[in-house]
Amino acid sequence: MGSSNSLLHLWFSQAPEHTTNIFVAIIASGIVLSNRSHWIASIMFNWIGWSFINFALEMALFQHFFFAMAMSTLLSWFAHLARKKLVEKQVELLQERDLAIQHEQEAKAATLAKSEFLAVMSHEIRTPMNGVIGMIDLVARSKLDEKQQSFIASAKRSADSLLIIINDVLDFSKIEAGELAIELVTFDLEQFFAELIADQQYLAFEKGLKLTLTKQNYPPRKVVGDPHRITQILNNLLSNAIKFTESGYVNVQYDLLTVDEHLRLSVEISDTGIGISEKSLPFLFDSFSQADMSTTRNFGGTGLGLAISKQLCELMGGNISAQSRVGEGSTFRFTVKLQEAKPTSISDETPQNHQTLGSFVNLQVLLVEDNFINQEVMKAVLGEFDINVELANDGLEALSIIAAPESTKFDLILMDCQMPKMDGYETTRRIRADEESGRIPIIALTANTMNSEKEKCLEAGMDDYLSKPINTDALYAMLAKYQPSQS
Repeated sequence: MGSSNSLLHLWFSQAPEHTTNIFVAIIASGIVLSNRSHWIASIMFNWIGWSFINFALEMALFQHFFFAMAMSTLLSWFAHLARKKLVEKQVELLQERDLAIQHEQEAKAATLAKSEFLAVMSHEIRTPMNGVIGMIDLVARSKLDEKQQSFIASAKRSADSLLIIINDVLDFSKIEAGELAIELVTFDLEQFFAELIADQQYLAFEKGLKLTLTKQNYPPRKVVGDPHRITQILNNLLSNAIKFTESGYVNVQYDLLTVDEHLRLSVEISDTGIGISEKSLPFLFDSFSQADMSTTRNFGGTGLGLAISKQLCELMGGNISAQSRVGEGSTFRFTVKLQEAKPTSISDETPQNHQTLGSFVNLQVLLVEDNFINQEVMKAVLGEFDINVELANDGLEALSIIAAPESTKFDLILMDCQMPKMDGYETTRRIRADEESGRIPIIALTANTMNSEKEKCLEAGMDDYLSKPINTDALYAMLAKYQPSQS
C-alpha cells in the first residue's frame, strides 16, 4: 500500500524529489517483511514502478536517483536479513517454549503415573506383609518351646529385613515423587541420641564391637525437627558401620551449633571397618549403588540406604559426606537444620497417663477389611485387648450393618481403603452423610504410605490413619485416643 501511494504521488506530481517516498517504502519493506518471496516482490514492484514512471515522463536526475534506489535496496536487504533472523529466533523460542511445556506436561504425567504405581505397589506389597508380620507377632506371643521361639525369632528377623527393603524402595520413590514431607516435632536431643545408641548396642555387642557416643560441649536443650527422619539417617549409617566392621569400634560424635537464626546438628560416625576404595567414593550416594558388587553378596542391601540418607539430609537443609581408606575404616559426616524449641510450662511436660489394657473392655469396633488373613490378624490383636469386634467384608456390607435396626452402637470403625464393591473412601463419605445420632470415629487402615493418601483419607471424612503393616503399639495408642470417655 505504501509503495503504491508513493508511486502514484510521483506520477501525478511529476517531481523527481518525491522519489524519496519510494526510498522509504523500499527500506520499510525490509524492516517489515521477513518472508523472502514477499520482500523480493515488494522490491521488484517499487523498481518496476519507478522505472516505468521515469521513462514515461522522462524525469530529470535519473542516474542520481538510480544510485539512491540501489542504496535503499541494499539497506532494505540488510534490514530484511535482520528481520528474518529475528522472526526465525522468535519461532525457535516459541517452539522451545512449546517443547518445554510438552516436557513439563510429560514430567507431570510421569510423576502422577509414578505416584499411582507406587500407591498400587505399596498396597499390593504391604497388604500381605501385614498378614505375615501380624501372624508372626501373634504366634510369638503364644506359648512356645525354646526351639519354636528360635524359629519364630528367625522368621521375625527375615520379615523385618524384608520390610526395611520395602520401606527403602517406597521412601526413595516418595522422595522422587515429592511426596515425602519433613515433620516438625519438639524432642530432647541428648535423650534422642542416648536411646538410639542403646537400640544399636545389641548389634555391636554381638560382633564384639565397642559402640561409643561422644557429645560436644553444648548445654542440654530441646530442639524442633524430624526425629523420625534423623533416626532413619543414623540407623542407615550405624547399621552400615556395624555391618562392615569386624573388629574395633564404632564412634558417634555429635554437636549442636547456632548458625544465623537456626540450629545446625552436626554428626560424625567413624568406624574401623573394611573401608571404601577411592574410586567408589564419588558414587557412594548414588541410587542403587554399592561400593563393590561383592558387598551385596556378602552383606546384602539394596544400595538405597545412603541415597535416601543424602536426600533426607538435603530435605532438612543439610548435607552428607564420607571419607574412607580401604582396610582402615570410614567416617561419615552429616548436618541437618533444627529449630530452637519454645519454652514449655511444667504442666506441658508432664506425661499423660496412658489407659490400661482393661479400659478397652466392652469397646465396640466395626472392622471393615476384605483380606481374610488381615481379618484374622486384626480380630486376634483386638481380641487380646478384650474388644468386641464385628466384621464387614467390604464397604457395602459395612453400610448394611450400620443401617440395620438392631445394629450395635459402634464406638470406632477401622476402615480398609482398597476394597471391592465399595472402597473405604466412598463408604466413609456415605456414613458421614447419613449420621444422625453422633459421629463415629473412623480410622483408615491402608497399605498406601504416600502423604497424599493421608490427605485423601481425611478429605473423605476419616479421623485418623494407620499404615500397614499395623504396629500393635500404634494401634493401641489409636484405640486409647478415640475410646469414648468413661462417665
